[in-house]
Amino acid sequence: MFFSGDPSARKRVDLGGRSNKERDRKVLLDQTREERRRRQALRLQNSSATKIQKFFRGKKVLELARSEVRKNFYSTFGERCERIDWNTFGTNSDFLRQLLFFFNANEENDIAILSQVCNLLSQYVKRGGDIVTLFAGANDSSLEPLVAHRVKKLTLICVQAVYQKR
Repeated sequence: MFFSGDPSARKRVDLGGRSNKERDRKVLLDQTREERRRRQALRLQNSSATKIQKFFRGKKVLELARSEVRKNFYSTFGERCERIDWNTFGTNSDFLRQLLFFFNANEENDIAILSQVCNLLSQYVKRGGDIVTLFAGANDSSLEPLVAHRVKKLTLICVQAVYQKR
């Protein structure tokens, strides 16, 4: 207790109208709210960072898997599909499944493979064949959803390739 320079010994009166306890409570509540808001923002930031990392890792793993399937495809069917025939389009063949998985319209080799496949399918249709039965093989109605999915997916990648090369 140092001398403040005021000779009077009386207490100073706060004319604010509230007691110090109320003001302290308000400050404490504001401080608590601010801390809670900061913790919540930090939680959101960590959660967002985790989601971004998951997405990035998943994308990276997917690209590695596509690369591996592409290498496998090249070793089995050739880089320009030199070793394909009508049997490679069946449901139990890996040809179409692998092509649909790794196809990228930005890759020139993939476009070349797709054009080779489309030429082969065009020849088949000109000879009086039906593409859906070519994909389905023998009349097996249990594979109909798979065949429909593959035809739709092949159509989609054809449209992507045309769009990319327009």
